[in-house]
Amino acid sequence: MSGTAVPSGAIDFGMIALWGLLALALLHVLVSLVFWRLKKGALPYISQPSLNSPTEQAFYGAVSRAVGSTVLIACKVRIADVLRVRFRKCHAHDQRWWRYFRLISSKHVDLVLCEPRGGRILIAIELDDRTHGRADRKRRDRFVDRAFASAGIPLVRFPARGRYDVHEIRAQLAPHLHLTPPEEGSVVCQKSRSSTP
Repeated sequence: MSGTAVPSGAIDFGMIALWGLLALALLHVLVSLVFWRLKKGALPYISQPSLNSPTEQAFYGAVSRAVGSTVLIACKVRIADVLRVRFRKCHAHDQRWWRYFRLISSKHVDLVLCEPRGGRILIAIELDDRTHGRADRKRRDRFVDRAFASAGIPLVRFPARGRYDVHEIRAQLAPHLHLTPPEEGSVVCQKSRSSTP
């Protein structure tokens, strides 16, 4: 020993620097491992448990019963796959086209009903849960309503519930799909497994 004692309570900056360097080296190794795994093809994705929430699935079942096999039902459809910007894109950097496309490219509707043959779009359906009462959702809903009206595609909204009345759903969709009214007494309710009313 050199004979110089470190007073108690004094900070040993050499040890702090050493621990800091060790921590940085460990962080570098961990980051390198993550990037190495990503480069090897392991992407950070996992499967969703299901496409629809329990409430959405219950609603899908009720709509399916209401329309029968007369239409094809698609779930969670991107609006840009239902609507397109009216004017053509003049070139890859056409800001006017991109402006309108971006407004619909990341929005979805819950269901789209199409003709079984040919896939002609007949109607879009939104299932409005309690989040649709928020100001931002109201703005989004007004825009979506206007966009569908502009394209001439009916958009029907249903409130999210614990139970869905197939007769009521059929009655709301019938004018748009030319469905015959169901016979009396053919009401079937679909119960949701979700606690969302």
